[in-house]
Amino acid sequence: MKKSEALGGSATFDAVAQPMSSRAASFAAFAGQTSTAPAVSHSSLRVPVDKLAPNPYNPRATLAAIEEMADSLTSKGIIQPLTIVTREAFLAAHPDHAQDLASAEYVVVDGNRRLAGAKLAGLDDVPVHVDDALAQDADTLLETALIAAVQHEDLEPLDEAKALEQLVQVHGSQRAVARALGKSSGWVTQRLALLKLTPELKQALEDKALPVKVARTVGQLPEQQQQSAADEALAQRAKQKAASSRKPKGAYPVSTPATIAPQSPDGELATVSDEQRLDDDLAALAADLKRRLTPKQIEGLVELLLD
Repeated sequence: MKKSEALGGSATFDAVAQPMSSRAASFAAFAGQTSTAPAVSHSSLRVPVDKLAPNPYNPRATLAAIEEMADSLTSKGIIQPLTIVTREAFLAAHPDHAQDLASAEYVVVDGNRRLAGAKLAGLDDVPVHVDDALAQDADTLLETALIAAVQHEDLEPLDEAKALEQLVQVHGSQRAVARALGKSSGWVTQRLALLKLTPELKQALEDKALPVKVARTVGQLPEQQQQSAADEALAQRAKQKAASSRKPKGAYPVSTPATIAPQSPDGELATVSDEQRLDDDLAALAADLKRRLTPKQIEGLVELLLD
């Protein structure tokens, strides 16, 4: 029996089905679904924003930069349709979430930030792609939302780490999660390391005071070593930044050949005096300037030096 028959008729199920999109197909493949299963799909459907509910399994703890998203949607509109499932399909797998959906007729799987931005921008409706196959179970919804977030590369580091931790519980190992996401095992390990940070360093990461790259390295250390390692890494970064800022703008390095010490008759290296090294360095500098400057520029440089 088809899912639409089991759930009963609705405007969504009675609509003309279209072929599954490439994004929906990739989600289905990730969840282990075959392409032969029927899927509800509408390529040009628009749905009022008040009929859409955010995904309860969204890996984002918070939705960042909503005002910027609203400004973009106001000026350019929504280019990428939201991926959604029907209320009936969602509640068939998750009956305990009826209260979370209120009176919404659809649940957003991919596009929760776009939905929040659309509401803030005052848009009446948004373009959507409906695929009820994604509402199979909580794990599928989590996997789908995480894949979308990873593809968009806009998931907060700690939110991403928490979602990956849940995926490890579902798949049984970090290697399986890495393979499912098309990433390396090291990629997963580095991100999970954020969950091992001390509360203070987690807060610093959320406040952007601790760079993500530093946090991923520090998180792999024992807790008692993390703060000192983080302080040392931040101090090194500050030192490098200060050294870079002191470098004169437009300056170019002068290539000075290394001075080769002459050999004594018995084959031992002879000592080269500081005066000889200075003469050699000046000669190399003069040769370099002759290659770089015209005779007129050299005359001007001499006048400046003698002034």
